[in-house]
Amino acid sequence: MGRYLCNTLQEALDSTVPTVAGKRRDFDVVVIGGGSFGSVVANGLFMRDPMRSRRILVLEQGPFVLPEHVQNLPFMGGEPGMRVPWVVRPNSDLGYAGLLYALGGRSLAWGGWSPEFLQDEPPGADEQVVPGGNEEMSGWPPGVISELQDPYFYDAGDQIGVNSTNDFVYGPLHQALRQMLFDGIVAGSGAGLPFASLPLSALRNHPVVRAFRRRNGRAPTAAELGEFLSLELNGGVPAPSRADLLNMLKLEAPLAVQSVADPGLFPVNKFSAMPLLVQASRSAAAESDGVGTDADARKRLMVVPKCQVLELVTETQQDNWVRVTGVRVMDDAGNERVVPLAPPMPDGRQSAVVLALGTIETTRVALTTFKSSLAGRAAGRMGKNLIAHLRSNLNIRIPRASIAAALPALGPAALRALQVSALFIKGRVASGSVDRYFHLQITASGLGRFGNNSEAELFKKVPSLEQLRALQQADDSTVVITLRGIGEMTPQNPDSFVALATSPADAEYGRPKAFVDIGDSRQPAGGSPATQLDRDIWEAMDSFTDDVALIFANGQPFEIIVAAGAQTIPVPAGATAADLATLHPYGNRRDRLGTTHHEAGTLWMNDDPGQGVTNGFGRVHDTTNCYVAGPALFPRSGSPNPMLTGTALSRRTVTLLADQVLPRPQAFTLAAPWRVLFDGTARSFNTDWTRTSPDASNGFALIDGEIVTYGDRDFGLLYYSREAFDDFTLRVQFRIADPSSHNSGIFVRFQDPTVKPTQTIAQRIQDAGDGKQFAQNRAWGAVHSGFEIQIDDLAKGDPRRDFYGLVPEPNGLRKNRTGAIYKIPAGDSIPSGGFDAALQAYQPGPNLVPGRWYEYEIDVRGDNYTVDLTDLESGAKTRTTTFKNTDPARGISSMGGRPAGYIGLQSYSGAAVAFRHIAVKP
Repeated sequence: MGRYLCNTLQEALDSTVPTVAGKRRDFDVVVIGGGSFGSVVANGLFMRDPMRSRRILVLEQGPFVLPEHVQNLPFMGGEPGMRVPWVVRPNSDLGYAGLLYALGGRSLAWGGWSPEFLQDEPPGADEQVVPGGNEEMSGWPPGVISELQDPYFYDAGDQIGVNSTNDFVYGPLHQALRQMLFDGIVAGSGAGLPFASLPLSALRNHPVVRAFRRRNGRAPTAAELGEFLSLELNGGVPAPSRADLLNMLKLEAPLAVQSVADPGLFPVNKFSAMPLLVQASRSAAAESDGVGTDADARKRLMVVPKCQVLELVTETQQDNWVRVTGVRVMDDAGNERVVPLAPPMPDGRQSAVVLALGTIETTRVALTTFKSSLAGRAAGRMGKNLIAHLRSNLNIRIPRASIAAALPALGPAALRALQVSALFIKGRVASGSVDRYFHLQITASGLGRFGNNSEAELFKKVPSLEQLRALQQADDSTVVITLRGIGEMTPQNPDSFVALATSPADAEYGRPKAFVDIGDSRQPAGGSPATQLDRDIWEAMDSFTDDVALIFANGQPFEIIVAAGAQTIPVPAGATAADLATLHPYGNRRDRLGTTHHEAGTLWMNDDPGQGVTNGFGRVHDTTNCYVAGPALFPRSGSPNPMLTGTALSRRTVTLLADQVLPRPQAFTLAAPWRVLFDGTARSFNTDWTRTSPDASNGFALIDGEIVTYGDRDFGLLYYSREAFDDFTLRVQFRIADPSSHNSGIFVRFQDPTVKPTQTIAQRIQDAGDGKQFAQNRAWGAVHSGFEIQIDDLAKGDPRRDFYGLVPEPNGLRKNRTGAIYKIPAGDSIPSGGFDAALQAYQPGPNLVPGRWYEYEIDVRGDNYTVDLTDLESGAKTRTTTFKNTDPARGISSMGGRPAGYIGLQSYSGAAVAFRHIAVKP
């Protein structure tokens, strides 16, 4: 599969050599890293290109291994391999497992939890406005916060599936645990327990509530909130208040998982960025219409796996800013090669490179590249502010009776089924002069007495009825609950950084590896004050976890599961949080630092070039075109998994690049009475115009808002199929690329090629000896039913035709030259002496200059045809021909009772011509 979706490095480099209609095909964007966020960027830039005006190259060191998340499409033999390409301090507690070396990166195997940063509600956006809630994004640029709130968190939530309810998670067990947690939080808040530090009212509404308002223009009703929660709000039990319903929804896990999607869309189970890259790659291949170097040159996106990026190639400009001009890579043979970027455009737009290798490797490339050119500026800050997450795990197994006792209305048999639950709760602790945040990811499964995996049935599709029935008949006498705490680390900790290794032994491909260290807050003492603050945060989070565990225990005895289920610790009835801390000390629950794969912060954003490494869109300060995608941009990480925020930031950067940075021609408009037939967009090209020639014939591509011809076989026809015209004036702009080969033309007043030709036209096709060609290529119908206004300064003769039965048609005849109506006699001399008839009054225009735009204005009124040719650079205008049609069966607006006034463009063998700005008026 990868061979059809990817290219080799050599193919990518070769594709920049040919010109397409006279234009170079350098890459406008090079995305370094085809993982989670590189794929989001590449797909976004590909899709947000209505004029098809840019080329994108994705370089990924790993291979293509599978097109989906491993849980949706199991990878035979396990997940793609993780590798640690950096070095760490001896005896460091850093537990980074490394990078997942494959296209799609960590998104192939991530867990799906996608909470947002805690922040103020925009006024009027939701059910309630909570002031003072955005401390979790303190230090972030204000403009970024505002635009993440609307629209980018919403858009990213839609893309990865968070804006839907948890289709996988519902049922009695989930409802029971959610109600227990809700009641315990409310009661705890009233009793002055730690829950009072962050009441539910301080949280943003669940994404499904905000998405509902955005889609429907109103807030959901209480009944609709009940549906989101799978509650039956009718008699018997008092209905919760609206505020309680909203707060209950805040406990629903924000998961990037769906089982049901909107009509026409596939569900996102689980989200992976790889399908985005697959979609773009397939579309790019289809557009290129072929294989080989020439087709690759037309391809808008190329994905190159197994490609090691060494560094960026830069130049320092006169204003001391730095511009990236290319990317230095290592090929399969061990040779260093440079992939060049397209040069800047005259209008100031330019190409760009996007670093998306993951926080540590992106920082390494940035340091390697800019350590000299940006010394004393952004390079002096690169690698500082390394942050990740603190993570603890508490696994408990409680009797089902504990839940039934708390909620007797469920009934004794309610939990005997295939049951799962996923819940989320946020916490806060004052740390130093600011608040720090953490959250619990709570998963639960109804399992047998010796079950110990709370995700045993979570997120998984059951493939057979027999397996489903076996699971449903299991004795769910206990419920296993995992409470995973995720806490933020203190930013700007001098103990935590990424630098370049200094030992010659710590080098790869002749460049130093990254050297990584982190504040060792798992140890009981030592390190900077920021490292000590992390210990305080961890202590508060673990204490908070115990409080939540006791809510689910409901005063009953239960077990703590340790050592991967090989050992349990009994907990007596009525235990306190202090008892849990004694029975299972916090230090035994904590993962090594970095095991969350959430490393962030080393290239953080700040609007002030002297205070950060990048600006709010991820551009490295004092560079013109180097951008960063991913969590390396975070000034502070809060507690959320970075996937949602990283996706939102990537989409925001895509918007900037697409709208303001990268080459982007404007769509063509023209005032009435003119009507635009081709405005340069893909919508116009794909919807209004139809190619009739077979795939093996010459073709047409949309490139830079222009229709470009290509091919080396029988001629092709692209015609405006939405409508035929009676009398009209047509304007078409065109340019040639090669003075020695540019044969093309514009057809007018011909019959619809997709319908059976009239008997007269069919007979003419046969009489001309074109029956075989017409049978294979319906474009030949336009030759005999309409007229072609020629584009060919060389006026090449048709070698298949004998001139008066004597010799092949020579080159240079007026009737075959630019501006003439093709093959209509124009007073050319003939070999036997004299001149042929002059049925058109032809006047040659100026010789066509490659790369210069010209405009035809073709007027068709009844039987009268005129053609004006204008050199758009000089403004010189020539009436090249006047013609009165006397043929009653050709070039007329109606044939056989059907409209025949169609307009089309021709592609011809080996002759690249570009067209744009096509309009007609009555």
